[in-house]
Amino acid sequence: MSEPADLQTLAQEVAGLRDLFQRRLMDDRDKRRLYEELYELVGDARKDLERQFVSPFARDLLLLLDRLTAAGTDGADPAEVLDSVRAEVVEILARRDITPFVSENERFDPLYHEAAGQAATSDERDGRVVREVRPGWLFGQSLLRPARVVVGVRSGAARDA
Repeated sequence: MSEPADLQTLAQEVAGLRDLFQRRLMDDRDKRRLYEELYELVGDARKDLERQFVSPFARDLLLLLDRLTAAGTDGADPAEVLDSVRAEVVEILARRDITPFVSENERFDPLYHEAAGQAATSDERDGRVVREVRPGWLFGQSLLRPARVVVGVRSGAARDA
């Protein structure tokens, strides 16, 4: 009589496993649907970010490009146009919290400075930036690009950049 009881126990176990498998399959389908919805939401958020941030920036740059095109046809002094365009680019970046930072006479900091060379200097300027080769830029408080600088050193073994 033990065989029917074993068969019944086995049938219950199989039914339990089948139920567990079906529940897991449904959970997997639900998770996959949630992931698909999440990916769709991320795509929509990315498009919103483009509209909110990239589009205004691009419009500013297009206005700048229009000015450059007009300046090439009106006989303006190229040096004045270049200065004006540079100032406008800095203003466009500043409106988006992208700003240059001052490095000259500051203590060399490898987190914010990239050494382009060394220059012999007095003791008080040892380890300080003596010349900025390329400015560094911040995006808010985060480093966007380090400044490329020449660092002052006391010794006669300094290399000029």
